[in-house]
Amino acid sequence: MQNEYVIWGLTADQVVELDLNEQPLYTKAKSMREAHKVMRILAEKHNCHAMRVQVIDGKMPDFTATIAK
Repeated sequence: MQNEYVIWGLTADQVVELDLNEQPLYTKAKSMREAHKVMRILAEKHNCHAMRVQVIDGKMPDFTATIAK
């Protein structure tokens, strides 16, 4: 499984100083480059702001190695 790139941020009606409830704004980016492109679109067309990208590693962890330690 590949990485997921989730864009979190605030919508146009949320104020940074008053609203700490980030929203997942977009979850279908396939790369960091695509995520940054989507962030520009969200900012320009929808006035989203205070955005960040969360990278979720989709690889299955090696539990046997973890338990053996």
